[in-house]
Amino acid sequence: MIASRHLPLLVTFVQVCRAGSFTSAARNLSLSKGVVSTHLRALEQTLGVRLLERTTRQVELTQVGQEVFAAAERTLSAASEISRIAETKQCAPTGVLRVGAPVDLGALLVAPAVARLCRRHPDLQAELLLSDAKTDPIENRLDVVLTVNAPKNSTLISTRLGTDFEIIVASPELAQAYRDVTEPKGLAHAPWVAHRAIPISARRAFRNQQGDVQRLLPCEPRVLANTGDAIRSLVVGGVGFAVVPMQMVADDLHSGRMLRVVPAWSGRHVVVHACHTSRNHPPVRVTLFLAELRTVFKISGFEAQYSGSAPRHPLRVVETT
Repeated sequence: MIASRHLPLLVTFVQVCRAGSFTSAARNLSLSKGVVSTHLRALEQTLGVRLLERTTRQVELTQVGQEVFAAAERTLSAASEISRIAETKQCAPTGVLRVGAPVDLGALLVAPAVARLCRRHPDLQAELLLSDAKTDPIENRLDVVLTVNAPKNSTLISTRLGTDFEIIVASPELAQAYRDVTEPKGLAHAPWVAHRAIPISARRAFRNQQGDVQRLLPCEPRVLANTGDAIRSLVVGGVGFAVVPMQMVADDLHSGRMLRVVPAWSGRHVVVHACHTSRNHPPVRVTLFLAELRTVFKISGFEAQYSGSAPRHPLRVVETT
């Protein structure tokens, strides 16, 4: 008979079913493979049925195992909901806030929001997972994941934080060499710097400030890099032009280390979302962190004048209810 003391066994069983192997489940749970196997044997002995068929390459659910898996997910979901309800009644956040975000966005906006929250609540711990690879919040046990543009997982609760837009930038020296160019197509044969994870074709569409004219930018990269900081350094060093979100190079534009080129034109809008899994009763740490994110987005607007025309579309913060 299943009792409360068997909940850890159910957690292990559900994780094995989701991950598809004992090794992956052990890694996700920070347990040894031997402990995972022991948990599964103990659960099968408690229930008196075989839940999994094991092979050298994978595990498969038996018919009974499929029914137990569905019931276990419901049980663990209910237990999590009880914990979330209890935590929402607490005056201060507890536990570890685990946040995932793209590398550059994490350094620019997420880390300051975490810092603000941790200063206000000394007992709260935090862990940042910064990666440009797609991050599954459920698999990685994350409280919040920041994504650029629309999240593809419809089961996540999404909060739209703000909208930036892409511009073309260069060092002052390189911009001077192309000072007569007034449209993106005039930079077709110029040297370029690009992010290796983002196809150049995804950034070829540019519109003027009226939004009624489109030009294509048939550029080929001279140098590829895999972080925003590297791209910024290459641009400031005069290696080539780059298409970047305006927010990412705000300080460089303010200081004059970098200039906006063909300022009457801008690229795609970049919409930032914060996603989490708790629909009805999110933990206090998640609610407060989302509030801090909104604050950081608000105070990161552009107030100084830039070289060239001022942007028509500053960072826009969208409040959610």
